[in-house]
Amino acid sequence: MRTSVFASCLLSTVLLAVSIPSAAGHRLHLGSCAINIQVHELREYFNEIRQTIVREDDHMGVRLLMEQTMNVQPAESCCFLRHLLRFYVENVFSHYSASSAQVRRRTSSLANSFLSIKRDLRQCHTHKHCQCEEETQLKIKTIQTAFDKMNIKVASVKAIGELDFLLDWLEKFHHKLIFCS
Repeated sequence: MRTSVFASCLLSTVLLAVSIPSAAGHRLHLGSCAINIQVHELREYFNEIRQTIVREDDHMGVRLLMEQTMNVQPAESCCFLRHLLRFYVENVFSHYSASSAQVRRRTSSLANSFLSIKRDLRQCHTHKHCQCEEETQLKIKTIQTAFDKMNIKVASVKAIGELDFLLDWLEKFHHKLIFCS
């Protein structure tokens, strides 16, 4: 029994690895929704601005994206990501004033990438592949409420500075799929 589970997991891993060209990004299965996300590209954009954002963040003790908030059921991961990306596009990037042209270009690249992923997730939602339960909606509301309690400029810096938590979540989600955790 254990050998057949291992063999099945190994076969799934090999098939997945063969079907995902690294340049095209990772094919993530978020509940019943499967989309390509170029996490490595998003990480590059974020890493280029990380030091600047950290210097601008005057509220190091405040967190918007907490571990318990990011812990969602696999079936609701599509819904969670869709709402989280909408939060970033509508609330964070639209209110962030970049301190340099380089940071402005990278935050714009991140925002455009989020719009593209959001569009793919919207297709899943339209085809009823994106399950949204009350718990997930409450988690998004918790993030929004914490954001709203802060000055909009300060909150935008804080949220951009926490993008690494979102990127880590996406990467962990991908690794869970590959390693059959």
